[in-house]
Amino acid sequence: MADRLVRNSSSLRAVPAPERAYGGALQPILPALLRGVIFISVLAAPFVAGLFAG
Repeated sequence: MADRLVRNSSSLRAVPAPERAYGGALQPILPALLRGVIFISVLAAPFVAGLFAG
């Protein structure tokens, strides 16, 4: 019984494949960051236009 548990836990299928160092973590952040930049720029546009208008 112990042999079977050790053999199953050390199989390659039980170990998850590691993600790439930067690609896996950065990919979901970029669309959210882009949406944030667009949102802030839309909010700031009337104030910037007011500053330019004098």
